[in-house]
Amino acid sequence: MNKLKIAVLDNGADEKILALCGLPDIIQQNKGNIGDEEDLFLHGTNCAMIIGLNCADAELYSYKLLDNTGKGNVDDLKSAFDWCLMNNIRLVNLSFGTTHFKDKGIIRQLVNQYANKGLIIIAATANSGYTAFPASFSNVIGVKAKDTFNIDAEGLRDKGVDFAAPSEHKIWFGGNDITLQKSNSYAAPYVTAMAGRLMMEQSWINNVWQIKKHLYQKFRGKCVQYIPDWIEKGWIAGKVLKSKAEVYFEVAAKEEADTVILYDKNEFNEYREKHIVYLGNEIAEQPDTQCFFWSRRNRKEQILCSRIKKESINIPVILIKSDKEQDQIWWLTELRKCFEAEGYNAYAISTEQESVLYDLEYIPFAVDEDISNKIGDFLYWQTYYNQSDLIICGIQEKESIGVEADIFVRIENGKKQTGIQIYCDKIKKTQMCFGTLGEQQIKKVYDCLLTILTEDEDEE
Repeated sequence: MNKLKIAVLDNGADEKILALCGLPDIIQQNKGNIGDEEDLFLHGTNCAMIIGLNCADAELYSYKLLDNTGKGNVDDLKSAFDWCLMNNIRLVNLSFGTTHFKDKGIIRQLVNQYANKGLIIIAATANSGYTAFPASFSNVIGVKAKDTFNIDAEGLRDKGVDFAAPSEHKIWFGGNDITLQKSNSYAAPYVTAMAGRLMMEQSWINNVWQIKKHLYQKFRGKCVQYIPDWIEKGWIAGKVLKSKAEVYFEVAAKEEADTVILYDKNEFNEYREKHIVYLGNEIAEQPDTQCFFWSRRNRKEQILCSRIKKESINIPVILIKSDKEQDQIWWLTELRKCFEAEGYNAYAISTEQESVLYDLEYIPFAVDEDISNKIGDFLYWQTYYNQSDLIICGIQEKESIGVEADIFVRIENGKKQTGIQIYCDKIKKTQMCFGTLGEQQIKKVYDCLLTILTEDEDEE
């Protein structure tokens, strides 16, 4: 059996210590600030040790990406991934990440780009318990610490974590048995080792979805992608998107696309070699392929399985109601940008299915009681784990998501102007009229919203 190359991207590895543990051969690449607080002096060494002891036929590589305090730069990930591909390394362990919402987009873009080049990434989620990047992404196998190796169904629904695995490994070192501390960092390398063994046993496996699917089936679970965040290059079949906002991925020709966006479920079989995002009106079953699949049914399942919330949502909720002529998705993406520019993490919701292509949170219009009763629970946990500062929700006439708003924005189309009314606690705060709508007008609406929000903070 040929050895499988596995890279540990961390703070380096101590060759002498690894040799004492029976792991004499490791190839080093030093780089030399994404981190969690824990003792990181031997962090990379311990990760390499766990992989080597649980996957005996692995050929270990170490790339020093972090300093000895566990700090690193997001920009250095690209160099590390390039180095892996240059050395024909397909399996990578990342026992670190970030929970900062501003890092999400750039890390997702990198992960999707390199996953499509054949890189399989196993990443530890944050020890803080919050949603971490890249562990939460579909193109990554996210791991948290637990006593046994199994599916983490709750973690997948809440923060994109696929598996729980043991982390308190016993290591023989210097004549003594040492037990590593409980940490997500040391759970990820165990799953990396299991993935490595699987790849050596099943040589046909060549992407992260196949590993996920195989491991989920091992534990008799169903691998569901709740968010279609894996797209690097997407092809949109048969329709022109309604919104003028920019999708989060590169729009490409059908031949170049890794993902097809379909509106007709009868076309699934034509694209079995590509990932699918299905935006049609009919209910569709997940096809049996080796690729990712998303439909609104996935999000509905995620909402219905949400745990009961501990308390009421304690962040501001802004509800924006407009008619069908308004570009709701554009409004939401532009307002989110304004909040982000000033350091606010806005959880932006749309009732339009196409919103998933713009990195917005899709909530199905609550036409049935089952969903309506669970949306509050779902939003509580999502905004908690994402550390959201506020919720912005766009709805159309006669729609409701069953969540009470602190600020209500009404957008009305006139013959020559667009009228905007803003209410707080059912009291009209301001009214605006615009002949044209652009970034400048959105900024004026944002400034008004921010003034109302900060006035409330001052009163508290």
